[in-house]
Amino acid sequence: MKRLTRHAATLTTATGLLTTATLLAPPTATAADELKLSGYDVVAAPGSAPRFYPITESGTTFSGKVVIAVGTKPMTDPAGAGAGLPAGYRLNPNHCDLAPGYTGVLVCEGSIYTVPDTTVPADAADTTLYWGFAYMSAGGDLAAAVKEARSAASLPADGRRGTGKVTVKSRAHALLNTIAFDTPTVPDGSTIRQQLRVHANDAGRLTLRFGKAQGQLTHPAPPIRIRNITSGPGASCELRWETLPDDLPNLACELEAGDHVIGYELAADPGQYAQKLQAHTRYDIYDLGYWDESDVRLASPPFAVQGRTIEPRHGLAARDTTGKLWTYEGTRDADRPFTSRHETGPGWQTYTALTSLSPYTQDLYSLVNVKPSAATRGRGDIAARDASGTLWYYDRHTNDTPYAPRVKVGGGWNVYDRIDGAGDLDRDGYMDLLARDKTGVLWLYKGTGSLTGARFKARVRIGGGWGAYDRLAGGADLTGDGRADLLARDRAGVLWLYKGTGDATRPYAGRTQIGGGWQGYDQLVVTGDLTDDGKTDAIARDRTGVLWLYKGTGKTTGTFTGRTRIGGGWNTYNHLF
Repeated sequence: MKRLTRHAATLTTATGLLTTATLLAPPTATAADELKLSGYDVVAAPGSAPRFYPITESGTTFSGKVVIAVGTKPMTDPAGAGAGLPAGYRLNPNHCDLAPGYTGVLVCEGSIYTVPDTTVPADAADTTLYWGFAYMSAGGDLAAAVKEARSAASLPADGRRGTGKVTVKSRAHALLNTIAFDTPTVPDGSTIRQQLRVHANDAGRLTLRFGKAQGQLTHPAPPIRIRNITSGPGASCELRWETLPDDLPNLACELEAGDHVIGYELAADPGQYAQKLQAHTRYDIYDLGYWDESDVRLASPPFAVQGRTIEPRHGLAARDTTGKLWTYEGTRDADRPFTSRHETGPGWQTYTALTSLSPYTQDLYSLVNVKPSAATRGRGDIAARDASGTLWYYDRHTNDTPYAPRVKVGGGWNVYDRIDGAGDLDRDGYMDLLARDKTGVLWLYKGTGSLTGARFKARVRIGGGWGAYDRLAGGADLTGDGRADLLARDRAGVLWLYKGTGDATRPYAGRTQIGGGWQGYDQLVVTGDLTDDGKTDAIARDRTGVLWLYKGTGKTTGTFTGRTRIGGGWNTYNHLF
């Protein structure tokens, strides 16, 4: 019998089995035309389905049948000691026949391509399964062939009989293979050496890749390169992919059983952005796995790559005239500040007021669904008032959709003619809301940061006279002092800046005039930083549907540079925020 080359077997899409073409090749003509069959050994994982059928080494004459005996003891007893499979295993004949009067014996036609197997239970313990085979010519004696298959391990292999073995190694066994990580910080524009300390309880295959750590902002950066791989005796390593973090296998090693130290260098090109990465390893001890779930997967703690601070990438939300909500992710490029739009969903026409509490900000990097949490606050939660006066709260989160299902805040909000996001006015880390009543009094609703209780505290009066303005836009720091500010346009088209104070009892200082002529716009949004310069920008839509970018300067006077045209066709939306 032979041992199949590790990991060379093809897996089927559904079961992770060796393909029949591997185990039973179509007959091909040879010089001697001599039929030769051979057995093989495999290491199988829980959930896999090892097969019991010999490989056709050569020969085109296959007019007989193959008799296969399966059991829990080596094939040395013609009487069939240990015949059959352990509890929890089921022998699947597929296109073979169970031999009547025998336990664990199958008779297979030589020309078929679906061969007997068994499904290893998901909770299987370490187990060894044995099988023997004998070729029986047409009209041969079944009883003699069964005895020959059951005793094949004690008889010389002659191409017409042989044995195989399936070694089942449990999940607990696989977890005896461990990896410790030594992953120091990677300096910007420099090189650091890292290493893996592997305890290989079993011979196996190690792969290493690098990915971004969860819950951080991301930014395109120069590549980091892996190089100068070192390993000791019993380890053979190959560099597969030079750059990271591309989430591609960077390194593959074949390891003998024992303890190993695999070393490598990470070289960071200059100009990195600060980020956190993780090293991900997979260790595979199996010839037959179940998909890729059989491998032992481990990840290092996040380690830092030093560099420039990543500024959040901001975007825009837009409701169209049919009630669908769309989101535009930011690009950080002033010439083209938004990517193509993504549909969030229909039904938003039911709201008579709709606002982000703070500028719409890119998702945190995540490979898994992340529910609303403290980390998602300040990324553009939505407050929405319906026609009945009920206010609803939509939490931003990283998931298949940008917002979690809505939460009811309360009723009676029809007393207000404007509801606008304020950002974090008192710098407590929670996003606040502005509401103007129909007499022109402006009120502050301080955010609580709660994910399960009331979203806002009781209202606080800011002051009267705000009915002079037909548009308010806030939520972010426009002047570079770390406090959320507010833009207000009066009915003559003059735009005013209200600097934030950071004090909830007096949230805004006296107003400063920015300029006139803003009556030509029907939409105004403080978007956050669209151009990756660390300064808050704004967008305005004129009445022909053209959208304009106003780059922020971070100053109280000269708050914006001259406008830049983004593009036309934005009048398909009845609300931007």
